[in-house]
Amino acid sequence: MENGGFLSSLPSVIGSLASLTYLSIASAVSGGTIPSSFGRLKKLRHLNLDSNNLEGAVPPFLSSLTALTHLSLSGNKLDSSIPTKLKTLQKLAKIELTGNQLSGSIGPLTLLPRLDRINVAFNSLNSSLPASLGNLKRLSQLFLQGNAISGSLPSSISKLGNLIYLTLRANNISGSIPRGIGSLRNLKSLDLSYNAISGSLPSTLGSLKSLIMLDVRSARLNGSLPTSLSKLKALEYILLSDNQLSSSFPGFLANISSLTMIDMASNEINGSLPSSLGAFSNLAKLDLANNSISGGIPESISLLTQMWNLYLAGNSLSGSLPASMSKLTSLESIDLRRNNLSGPLPPSVFNWTMSAVFLSENHFEGDLPAYLGDYPAEILVDSTLTCPLDGTNCSSQLKELAARVYSNGFCRVVCPSFCQTCIAPPADPSGGDSGGGDGGGLGGGLGGGGLGGGLGRGLGGGLGSSSIGEFGSSGGLVTSSRFGSSFGWLSNKEARKRGKRLH
Repeated sequence: MENGGFLSSLPSVIGSLASLTYLSIASAVSGGTIPSSFGRLKKLRHLNLDSNNLEGAVPPFLSSLTALTHLSLSGNKLDSSIPTKLKTLQKLAKIELTGNQLSGSIGPLTLLPRLDRINVAFNSLNSSLPASLGNLKRLSQLFLQGNAISGSLPSSISKLGNLIYLTLRANNISGSIPRGIGSLRNLKSLDLSYNAISGSLPSTLGSLKSLIMLDVRSARLNGSLPTSLSKLKALEYILLSDNQLSSSFPGFLANISSLTMIDMASNEINGSLPSSLGAFSNLAKLDLANNSISGGIPESISLLTQMWNLYLAGNSLSGSLPASMSKLTSLESIDLRRNNLSGPLPPSVFNWTMSAVFLSENHFEGDLPAYLGDYPAEILVDSTLTCPLDGTNCSSQLKELAARVYSNGFCRVVCPSFCQTCIAPPADPSGGDSGGGDGGGLGGGLGGGGLGGGLGRGLGGGLGSSSIGEFGSSGGLVTSSRFGSSFGWLSNKEARKRGKRLH
């Protein structure tokens, strides 16, 4: 019984069905508690009561259901702690308690040696991980993200040789990553992000030959990446942003042909981008924003033909943009703001699929190439650049627009390649009568397009439409139509395809 939503409470009469082996009542009850009569279902092997607004504690009488192999109580309002009496469920293989209000520890679950999957994510667990966690030799999936778990990772975690998914994201875990984690040879996904993990990445991570995703974003890591990571031939995602990692860019990762995403933004990466950067042939996203990288952008970047997103903002890059960047035909967004780049923008650097081009706070000079108007993108450039259209130079109007509307020395502009008037008279920020309606925000009308959150394109498009949203779930520049929720920087189709690799 699922998705009915018509029961005011769970019927206690179900407890009289002594031969029942499978019971699923999900999203069908408006509240109440689990009837004590359910404790009489001695033959029950599968119990699913997800998303029923059930309240109270996890009832201790469930301990009498000794035939259970699957218990799922996710998406309710269950509180208190996990009862120790559940230790009698010695046949239990999967337990799902995500999305409740449970506190305390997962300690009682470590007394169930047949557990293959534990999901107690998004609760209020506030104890440390017990050393007894190492007793769960069959465990392959552990999901505890979104709690308040404290303390350090127990060394006994090295005993979980069958573990495939370890997700501890968004807790209060501190201390360093134990070297014994290298014993988890079947691990595909390691997510320790948004914790207080400190120290350096242990070299033993290089033993995780099955690892696809390494995520330790927003922690307190320092030091450099161990060269042993180059042994991870299955690695696709390395996410280490918002730490204090130092040293130069880890060019030694180039021999991992499966590597798709490198996110090391907001660290202390220094030195220059290596000339071998082009060896990362399958890279789709490179985010090195907000570091201390200097030097120029190497010509070999043109070899990254699978690149979708390139974020190098907030560094000390200098020199001009390589003309060979025109070969990056898969590129959808680029952010080079807050560097020391100079020179003219080379023709055809950006292709028609681009959805975001952020180049401001550099030292570019000359004209904005007319091609910038040939595709629907949000473009942020210095107002020192000019916009030539059919021999009409509109730089003064662009600067006036920037001064009156943005008041920050920069302007957002899409220049149509063929347009008799480059920019209509600047809009009144409080609203104008020539606007196109949906702009909002800073109001008014520009060429009938409206001035809104994003930028439109084409004839009469003005500065309208909200085609782009800055900074999505992965920290990148995203559009709702191009980037999926599971991997914020990918299209929905691509996100689904890549997501299957982790299952």
